[in-house]
Amino acid sequence: MNPQVFGWQHLTYLAVMIVLMIVGGVLIKLYAKSEKSKIITVKVIAGVLLALILWNRIAIAVSGKNWLRLIPDTFCGMSSLVLSLAVLIGKKDNNVLHFVFYIAFVGDILTIIYPDFVDQDPSFFYPNTISGLLHHTVGLFLCIVLLITNYFTPNYKKWPCLVIGFLSYITFGAFLMSVFGYGNAFYINEPILPDTPLTVWLLAVIFIAVYILFFVIYEYSKKKIATKKFKHENNTDANGILEDKSIIIDENHDLNKENDKKK
Repeated sequence: MNPQVFGWQHLTYLAVMIVLMIVGGVLIKLYAKSEKSKIITVKVIAGVLLALILWNRIAIAVSGKNWLRLIPDTFCGMSSLVLSLAVLIGKKDNNVLHFVFYIAFVGDILTIIYPDFVDQDPSFFYPNTISGLLHHTVGLFLCIVLLITNYFTPNYKKWPCLVIGFLSYITFGAFLMSVFGYGNAFYINEPILPDTPLTVWLLAVIFIAVYILFFVIYEYSKKKIATKKFKHENNTDANGILEDKSIIIDENHDLNKENDKKK
Protein backbone atom coordinates (compact mmCIF):
# COMPACT_ATOMS: atom_id res chain seq x y z
CA MET A 1 0.00 0.00 0.00
CA ASN A 2 1.27 3.46 -0.91
CA PRO A 3 1.94 6.01 1.85
CA GLN A 4 -1.09 8.13 2.72
CA VAL A 5 -1.61 11.67 4.00
CA PHE A 6 -1.87 11.30 7.81
CA GLY A 7 -0.70 7.72 7.48
CA TRP A 8 1.90 6.42 9.93
CA GLN A 9 4.83 7.33 7.66
CA HIS A 10 3.63 10.88 7.14
CA LEU A 11 2.87 11.37 10.85
CA THR A 12 6.25 9.92 11.86
CA TYR A 13 8.00 12.27 9.45
CA LEU A 14 6.02 15.22 10.86
CA ALA A 15 6.87 14.34 14.47
CA VAL A 16 10.59 13.89 13.77
CA MET A 17 10.88 17.11 11.74
CA ILE A 18 8.96 19.21 14.28
CA VAL A 19 11.30 18.03 17.06
CA LEU A 20 14.38 18.71 14.91
CA MET A 21 13.14 22.20 13.99
CA ILE A 22 12.43 23.07 17.63
CA VAL A 23 15.84 21.80 18.76
CA GLY A 24 17.58 23.55 15.86
CA GLY A 25 15.77 26.82 16.53
CA VAL A 26 16.66 26.75 20.25
CA LEU A 27 20.34 26.00 19.51
CA ILE A 28 20.53 28.82 16.98
CA LYS A 29 18.89 31.22 19.44
CA LEU A 30 21.36 30.22 22.16
CA TYR A 31 24.61 30.09 20.21
CA ALA A 32 24.25 32.31 17.13
CA LYS A 33 24.83 35.58 18.98
CA SER A 34 27.15 37.59 16.72
CA GLU A 35 26.03 39.09 13.42
CA LYS A 36 28.62 37.00 11.56
CA SER A 37 27.39 33.71 13.06
CA LYS A 38 23.78 34.62 12.23
CA ILE A 39 24.63 35.35 8.60
CA ILE A 40 26.63 32.11 8.27
CA THR A 41 23.73 30.14 9.80
CA VAL A 42 21.04 31.46 7.44
CA LYS A 43 23.26 31.08 4.39
CA VAL A 44 24.16 27.48 5.23
CA ILE A 45 20.46 26.60 5.60
CA ALA A 46 19.71 28.45 2.35
CA GLY A 47 22.44 26.40 0.64
CA VAL A 48 20.84 23.18 1.88
CA LEU A 49 17.45 24.39 0.61
CA LEU A 50 18.91 25.16 -2.82
CA ALA A 51 20.43 21.67 -3.02
CA LEU A 52 17.10 20.07 -2.04
CA ILE A 53 14.97 22.00 -4.54
CA LEU A 54 17.48 21.16 -7.30
CA TRP A 55 17.30 17.47 -6.30
CA ASN A 56 13.51 17.66 -6.36
CA ARG A 57 13.36 19.23 -9.82
CA ILE A 58 15.91 16.76 -11.24
CA ALA A 59 13.95 13.83 -9.76
CA ILE A 60 10.72 15.13 -11.31
CA ALA A 61 12.41 15.68 -14.69
CA VAL A 62 13.98 12.20 -14.71
CA SER A 63 10.79 10.38 -13.65
CA GLY A 64 8.73 12.33 -16.19
CA LYS A 65 11.42 11.97 -18.89
CA ASN A 66 11.06 15.66 -19.66
CA TRP A 67 13.92 18.04 -18.89
CA LEU A 68 11.57 21.01 -19.11
CA ARG A 69 10.27 19.83 -15.73
CA LEU A 70 13.50 21.19 -14.25
CA ILE A 71 11.73 24.56 -14.28
CA PRO A 72 9.53 24.99 -11.18
CA ASP A 73 5.89 25.53 -12.12
CA THR A 74 4.31 25.74 -8.66
CA PHE A 75 4.32 28.41 -5.96
CA CYS A 76 6.13 26.13 -3.51
CA GLY A 77 8.79 24.93 -5.93
CA MET A 78 9.53 28.40 -7.26
CA SER A 79 9.45 29.91 -3.75
CA SER A 80 12.01 27.41 -2.42
CA LEU A 81 14.31 28.34 -5.31
CA VAL A 82 13.77 32.10 -4.98
CA LEU A 83 14.00 32.06 -1.16
CA SER A 84 17.31 30.18 -1.17
CA LEU A 85 18.81 32.50 -3.79
CA ALA A 86 17.47 35.65 -2.07
CA VAL A 87 19.32 34.64 1.10
CA LEU A 88 22.48 33.39 -0.60
CA ILE A 89 22.87 36.31 -3.01
CA GLY A 90 20.78 39.14 -1.56
CA LYS A 91 21.47 41.39 1.38
CA LYS A 92 19.80 41.21 4.77
CA ASP A 93 16.09 42.14 4.68
CA ASN A 94 16.14 42.59 0.88
CA ASN A 95 12.95 43.34 -1.04
CA VAL A 96 12.64 39.84 -2.53
CA LEU A 97 12.28 38.43 0.99
CA HIS A 98 9.31 40.74 1.58
CA PHE A 99 7.46 38.73 -1.04
CA VAL A 100 8.79 35.20 -1.07
CA PHE A 101 8.94 34.80 2.73
CA TYR A 102 5.14 34.86 3.07
CA ILE A 103 4.50 32.58 0.09
CA ALA A 104 7.10 30.07 1.26
CA PHE A 105 5.99 30.17 4.90
CA VAL A 106 2.30 29.56 4.18
CA GLY A 107 2.90 27.12 1.32
CA ASP A 108 5.43 25.05 3.25
CA ILE A 109 3.20 24.71 6.33
CA LEU A 110 0.19 23.65 4.25
CA THR A 111 2.20 21.19 2.15
CA ILE A 112 3.92 19.55 5.13
CA ILE A 113 0.55 19.11 6.84
CA TYR A 114 -1.19 17.92 3.67
CA PRO A 115 1.34 16.55 1.15
CA ASP A 116 -1.01 15.23 -1.52
CA PHE A 117 1.93 13.74 -3.44
CA VAL A 118 3.05 11.16 -0.84
CA ASP A 119 0.97 8.39 -2.43
CA GLN A 120 2.70 8.59 -5.83
CA ASP A 121 4.93 5.57 -5.12
CA PRO A 122 4.93 2.59 -2.73
CA SER A 123 8.16 3.87 -1.16
CA PHE A 124 8.03 6.89 1.15
CA PHE A 125 11.66 7.49 0.13
CA TYR A 126 10.86 7.68 -3.58
CA PRO A 127 13.06 10.63 -4.74
CA ASN A 128 10.13 12.78 -5.91
CA THR A 129 8.33 12.26 -2.59
CA ILE A 130 11.12 12.63 -0.04
CA SER A 131 12.85 15.51 -1.86
CA GLY A 132 9.50 17.33 -2.04
CA LEU A 133 8.89 16.90 1.68
CA LEU A 134 12.43 17.89 2.59
CA HIS A 135 12.57 21.08 0.55
CA HIS A 136 9.25 22.22 2.05
CA THR A 137 10.49 21.39 5.56
CA VAL A 138 13.85 23.14 5.19
CA GLY A 139 12.11 26.09 3.53
CA LEU A 140 9.84 26.46 6.56
CA PHE A 141 12.79 26.11 8.94
CA LEU A 142 14.70 28.77 7.00
CA CYS A 143 11.75 31.17 7.35
CA ILE A 144 11.71 30.58 11.12
CA VAL A 145 15.48 31.11 11.38
CA LEU A 146 15.23 34.34 9.36
CA LEU A 147 12.89 35.65 12.07
CA ILE A 148 14.96 34.30 14.98
CA THR A 149 18.16 35.93 13.69
CA ASN A 150 16.40 39.16 12.61
CA TYR A 151 17.74 38.58 9.10
CA PHE A 152 14.22 39.38 7.96
CA THR A 153 11.72 41.68 9.69
CA PRO A 154 8.07 41.81 8.52
CA ASN A 155 7.04 45.29 7.39
CA TYR A 156 3.58 46.14 6.04
CA LYS A 157 5.03 49.17 4.22
CA LYS A 158 6.74 46.71 1.87
CA TRP A 159 3.39 45.41 0.53
CA PRO A 160 4.22 46.46 -3.08
CA CYS A 161 6.89 43.73 -3.07
CA LEU A 162 4.12 41.17 -2.58
CA VAL A 163 2.12 42.48 -5.53
CA ILE A 164 5.15 42.62 -7.82
CA GLY A 165 6.27 39.14 -6.81
CA PHE A 166 2.82 37.62 -7.30
CA LEU A 167 2.43 39.18 -10.74
CA SER A 168 5.92 37.92 -11.65
CA TYR A 169 4.89 34.36 -10.77
CA ILE A 170 1.68 34.60 -12.81
CA THR A 171 3.52 36.11 -15.78
CA PHE A 172 6.12 33.35 -15.64
CA GLY A 173 3.35 30.74 -15.40
CA ALA A 174 1.65 32.17 -18.49
CA PHE A 175 5.02 32.06 -20.28
CA LEU A 176 5.51 28.39 -19.42
CA MET A 177 2.06 27.51 -20.73
CA SER A 178 2.23 29.52 -23.93
CA VAL A 179 5.86 28.87 -24.90
CA PHE A 180 6.72 25.47 -23.42
CA GLY A 181 3.26 23.96 -23.56
CA TYR A 182 2.69 23.43 -19.84
CA GLY A 183 -0.94 22.43 -19.32
CA ASN A 184 -1.07 24.27 -16.02
CA ALA A 185 1.40 26.42 -14.12
CA PHE A 186 0.96 28.16 -10.75
CA TYR A 187 -2.63 26.82 -10.67
CA ILE A 188 -3.77 29.35 -13.30
CA ASN A 189 -6.00 26.89 -15.16
CA GLU A 190 -6.50 24.09 -12.65
CA PRO A 191 -7.03 24.09 -8.87
CA ILE A 192 -4.31 23.09 -6.41
CA LEU A 193 -6.55 20.20 -5.29
CA PRO A 194 -8.79 18.37 -7.81
CA ASP A 195 -12.53 19.02 -7.61
CA THR A 196 -12.11 22.20 -5.58
CA PRO A 197 -12.37 25.88 -6.56
CA LEU A 198 -8.85 26.56 -5.26
CA THR A 199 -7.32 28.12 -8.35
CA VAL A 200 -4.72 30.84 -8.03
CA TRP A 201 -7.38 33.54 -8.20
CA LEU A 202 -9.28 32.32 -5.15
CA LEU A 203 -6.02 31.52 -3.36
CA ALA A 204 -4.86 35.09 -3.98
CA VAL A 205 -7.97 36.52 -2.29
CA ILE A 206 -7.55 34.18 0.70
CA PHE A 207 -3.85 34.98 0.92
CA ILE A 208 -4.47 38.75 0.92
CA ALA A 209 -6.99 38.35 3.75
CA VAL A 210 -4.50 36.28 5.78
CA TYR A 211 -1.70 38.78 4.98
CA ILE A 212 -3.78 41.70 6.30
CA LEU A 213 -4.87 39.77 9.39
CA PHE A 214 -1.26 38.81 10.10
CA PHE A 215 -0.09 42.40 10.08
CA VAL A 216 -3.01 43.61 12.22
CA ILE A 217 -2.02 41.06 14.88
CA TYR A 218 1.72 41.64 14.35
CA GLU A 219 1.55 45.43 14.69
CA TYR A 220 -0.80 45.22 17.68
CA SER A 221 1.53 42.76 19.44
CA LYS A 222 4.55 44.90 18.63
CA LYS A 223 2.91 47.99 20.17
CA LYS A 224 1.87 46.05 23.27
CA ILE A 225 5.41 44.76 23.78
CA ALA A 226 6.89 48.24 23.22
CA THR A 227 4.44 49.81 25.71
CA LYS A 228 5.18 47.15 28.31
CA LYS A 229 8.92 47.63 27.86
CA PHE A 230 8.57 51.43 28.14
CA LYS A 231 6.58 51.14 31.38
CA HIS A 232 9.06 48.66 32.80
CA GLU A 233 12.02 50.94 32.00
CA ASN A 234 10.26 53.96 33.53
CA ASN A 235 9.39 51.99 36.68
CA THR A 236 12.98 50.82 36.93
CA ASP A 237 14.27 54.40 36.61
CA ALA A 238 11.75 55.65 39.17
CA ASN A 239 12.70 52.91 41.63
CA GLY A 240 16.35 53.78 41.12
CA ILE A 241 15.69 57.45 41.93
CA LEU A 242 13.72 56.48 45.06
CA GLU A 243 16.55 54.20 46.17
CA ASP A 244 19.08 57.01 45.66
CA LYS A 245 16.92 59.41 47.70
CA SER A 246 16.50 56.87 50.50
CA ILE A 247 20.28 56.40 50.65
CA ILE A 248 20.78 60.19 50.93
CA ILE A 249 18.12 60.40 53.68
CA ASP A 250 19.75 57.55 55.59
CA GLU A 251 23.16 59.17 55.28
CA ASN A 252 21.80 62.50 56.54
CA HIS A 253 20.09 60.73 59.41
CA ASP A 254 23.34 59.04 60.41
CA LEU A 255 25.21 62.35 60.25
CA ASN A 256 22.62 64.00 62.47
CA LYS A 257 23.00 61.21 65.01
CA GLU A 258 26.79 61.64 65.08
CA ASN A 259 26.45 65.42 65.53
CA ASP A 260 24.04 64.91 68.43
CA LYS A 261 26.51 62.58 70.13
CA LYS A 262 29.33 65.15 69.77
CA LYS A 263 27.17 67.79 71.39
